[in-house]
Amino acid sequence: MKKLIRYSIVTVSLVFVGVNTYLIEKADSRVDREVRINHWELSRQETLRDMLYKPGVVIPEEDQYLYFNDESATFKKFLVKEGEQIKSGTPLYEYEVSDQLQQRDVLKSEVEKLEEDASNVEDSISELSKLVSSLPSPSSDEKDAPIEAGALQSEYDIKREMVSKQLEADQLESQIKSLEKQIAAIDSYETTLTVESSVSGTVKSLSHEIQNPLVTIASDSTVVTTDLTEQEVDEVDENLNVRVKHDGKKSLDGVITKVDRLPKADPHLKTESLYPAEVQVQEAQWRPGQHVSLSIIMEEAKDAVTVPVSAIEKVDDQAYLWMMTKNGTVKKRKIETGLEVDGRQAITAGVKAGEMYVEEPDEIASLKDQERFITALDWRRLKIRDFKTLDRADVYTNLMLGILERK
Repeated sequence: MKKLIRYSIVTVSLVFVGVNTYLIEKADSRVDREVRINHWELSRQETLRDMLYKPGVVIPEEDQYLYFNDESATFKKFLVKEGEQIKSGTPLYEYEVSDQLQQRDVLKSEVEKLEEDASNVEDSISELSKLVSSLPSPSSDEKDAPIEAGALQSEYDIKREMVSKQLEADQLESQIKSLEKQIAAIDSYETTLTVESSVSGTVKSLSHEIQNPLVTIASDSTVVTTDLTEQEVDEVDENLNVRVKHDGKKSLDGVITKVDRLPKADPHLKTESLYPAEVQVQEAQWRPGQHVSLSIIMEEAKDAVTVPVSAIEKVDDQAYLWMMTKNGTVKKRKIETGLEVDGRQAITAGVKAGEMYVEEPDEIASLKDQERFITALDWRRLKIRDFKTLDRADVYTNLMLGILERK
């Protein structure tokens, strides 16, 4: 019995080798008319981002400067110290009024100007609110339909501007209240008046020489600043999105709000000019002086169909991709390309996600359009559950066709 099994195995092996040798060596063999493709892949969908990496440092978003007019008043004393944390409404300093009528007129004039500014800011907020209401939004029947990225970005920019305007309005209102308190004190025949802060923050400096600005306050809100080179400043624009990371923690979303067109220092022939840029970061709770890393998104292709750059063949200005069809042939297909990042190329037209393509066409010398191909068996792609769904007769039929089929 063992000899019978041994002889059967030897006989089947010899038949297998003989048949394949015949198919290979015979004239017009199918093997001669097929190419072997070792490297092939499926086109996939992903988001490509062209990033500019820069270091950054956290600074106060703005400094508020308070000035002292000594024409009708005399400075008395500071009520805060440098480095002290203060809130809106905190008394900052006292001064003595020498001419109450003149000082009242000065304060009244300042109030009128601030009220005009506040009215203009409120008008801007109202106009921005109307813009948000006019943006397209999905109806109840289309609630699952995606909103275009452009609409989302526009809404985000408008709402961000509304928040900025509201903060400005609150600050103006606080300044008006402080001035009205001083006017009320003058009307009560008081000669010693108190100036209050209109913002929350940190007392940055006090001028003990009584020179303007008398008080400088760094705001609690912060921004991130970085320096751009002469080449980068021409490429980086306001409203570009930024990923900001501090000390290896989770990245926060930010946006470039300001790009200076003047260098931070006097230009010099022997040194490169640097241009400051500011990034506003959402939900950031950082201290001024902390260092962060910035990833500026210069260009982005969301959910793009991508392939390796090495898979693309270019003839003159036209790009092509060798596609593998279901009937066992390769087809040279025209494509349109988009963003390229780190060796990956976005395909804007000509290919859908999940289609098979030749990954390295340069390695196949005889690759021709509509030519048949063969590939090595990829055991990683074989799933036992797939075999269970096949009919046994079909398995045997296809196995024999793979061994004996000839054309």
